[in-house]
Amino acid sequence: MILKIYLVLSLLLAADIAAYVFYKISLRGYYADIILFWLWISGSIAIVIAFWKKLWAKLFLGTMISGLILSMLPMGLPFYFLVFATTPAGLWMSKDLSKDYRAQIVSYSVMVPPWLQVIQKTGPFEKEILQCRDSQLQNDQMEVRIRNSKDIIFEKETDSTITLTLFYGGPNTILTFDKATGKILDQQ
Repeated sequence: MILKIYLVLSLLLAADIAAYVFYKISLRGYYADIILFWLWISGSIAIVIAFWKKLWAKLFLGTMISGLILSMLPMGLPFYFLVFATTPAGLWMSKDLSKDYRAQIVSYSVMVPPWLQVIQKTGPFEKEILQCRDSQLQNDQMEVRIRNSKDIIFEKETDSTITLTLFYGGPNTILTFDKATGKILDQQ
């Protein structure tokens, strides 16, 4: 029974990862993917404990530990990605913009500045419709960076565009994005 539950969790996690990598679709909410991952990790530990006398359980545990150790070797970058992507540590800000959209500022690397994502809610799933990085902002002022924004305000939406304001408490930045391509059409 435990093996069947673990196989279902493994398939769900694999499907979730594949859907995000290929189609930018994930489970609804920032924490849903994290909870699924930690359920899988917990299931992995339960499987190793339940089947400890089997050789494949020992090999599986060895593979998991080896993978964790090997991820720390190249300056720890894959390890930090794993930590930031599977815990709330990668989330800088999350805000519901409207009943159809939410925005989040995330960073999954110690080497890359955080970026803005706008996500469309579609029932139990959601789809990332755009990403914006600091390099796309056409502003040379150091304080006008995505990581420095204090709030994200939904301004308006048309059939092909979405307009947001990055609130800084001083000079704010109004961004109009093309929903099809995710590119910035206008910046004020």
